Amino acid sequence: MPRQVRVEQRFFDRLDELLDEERGADGTPSRADFLFRELPAVIDALAEDFEGVTTFFDQEASVIRVLITAGVLVEMMSIYAYLDDKTVVVVWLDF
Repeated sequence: MPRQVRVEQRFFDRLDELLDEERGADGTPSRADFLFRELPAVIDALAEDFEGVTTFFDQEASVIRVLITAGVLVEMMSIYAYLDDKTVVVVWLDF
């Protein structure tokens, strides 16, 4: 059974730092592009198989796990999340 996935505000704050509101002339995606094209597949993967698609970010000191994957609009992304009871909580993003 899929888990619920919750995305924290700091993820969206980080997205604001990484991408502009408008698509770049060089083809860089906009925030909306990312939210509608990339994020749904990430959410689905985390919901279906959190432990299988992620690895520990810091083996010794953290419950944070990272999903590293290629995107459709971004070449590579790292999504940081942890498990809170039965809910996956997405906290950070890097390209």
